[in-house]
Amino acid sequence: MKFKIKIKDLKEVVSVVSRVVDPRPATPSLQGLYLKTKGDVLEVIGSDLDVVLKARTEVKTEVEGETLVNARVLSEIVRKLPTGEATFSDIGSELKVEINKMAFELRKLDEKTYPEAILEENKKENTEEVETLELFESIKKVGIASSPEGGRPVLTGVYFNNKNNKTELVATDSYRLATHSLSEVPIKDIGIISYRALNETIRVFEDTDETIKINSNEREICFYNEKFSASLRKLEGSFPEYENLFPKETLFSIEVKKTEILESLDRATVVAEGFIPVKIILENNETLKITTVNKDIGGGNEEVAVKTLGVDLESLSGFEMSFNPNYFMQGIEVLDGETVYIRFSGNEKPVVIQGEVENYKYLLMPVRTSQ
Repeated sequence: MKFKIKIKDLKEVVSVVSRVVDPRPATPSLQGLYLKTKGDVLEVIGSDLDVVLKARTEVKTEVEGETLVNARVLSEIVRKLPTGEATFSDIGSELKVEINKMAFELRKLDEKTYPEAILEENKKENTEEVETLELFESIKKVGIASSPEGGRPVLTGVYFNNKNNKTELVATDSYRLATHSLSEVPIKDIGIISYRALNETIRVFEDTDETIKINSNEREICFYNEKFSASLRKLEGSFPEYENLFPKETLFSIEVKKTEILESLDRATVVAEGFIPVKIILENNETLKITTVNKDIGGGNEEVAVKTLGVDLESLSGFEMSFNPNYFMQGIEVLDGETVYIRFSGNEKPVVIQGEVENYKYLLMPVRTSQ
């Protein structure tokens, strides 16, 4: 293998693909970037088995070939290269990188041990174009409610539920649940995809003006254009029956300005330190009190102007509930518009948080406190 490449193009493809490589994988070869030249095209491949990223760019090829090198080392070197053109040469057990008066020799990994499934070409059957702006925004909105990696697998993902000529995206970690309804995604059998994998895909494609295509098979879903592709492994298992979790009736609702409640909650988290519950108390039909007590630090309280809707307000004076402050804020931050509606169905029942557009719902479980 021997080729020349512009540093600008090299930095783009290596920085994108190397993000998905696990620095400490179970299989040593997976810590590498797979480089392959055919004609005047370089393909760079990286994967952690859940996500496969591929990038293509033009090069001047002298000798076609393929090699595997440590992703972390190569990306660090490439990141620090000056402008110009670099020459890559396969010299036995090493890959040589030369630019101007600099030269690096990188010890190669064994490309024969790289999983064959990663190198397979994406089949173009069942391919559709997709409107990524709406889709990516929807993924971000519901993804906040997914469970961190390492938990129950299906709860780390986003569920794509096609129904009634719409696609509803759903995520939950058992403490909160987010749903967002959008235009129907043309692929019907997406199922459940890791939010982390989807987030990596968004980072690859969100700044491009090119049309994005999408296709799906039993094992994975793939997003791609002429330059990049991202193949995401589908999660196995059944997503929880979520539709009946939303309360059937609303006891009352409060209407509050988004900026005011977010700023108040943000100040409360200073005392709460991110994990101590914040308590909200309905003082009267125009005032919501947000209070926090931390026995190691102190406490604080703040009043926020609200409008109470839908019930005889005399019976609500002193109504209170407690919530995880971060979960509370995250559900509000993603709402569109300037107004937040918080719907209550009872003292120990989950609340539903919505904005001015009704196609997004955020269900949040209250926290029981001993105070």
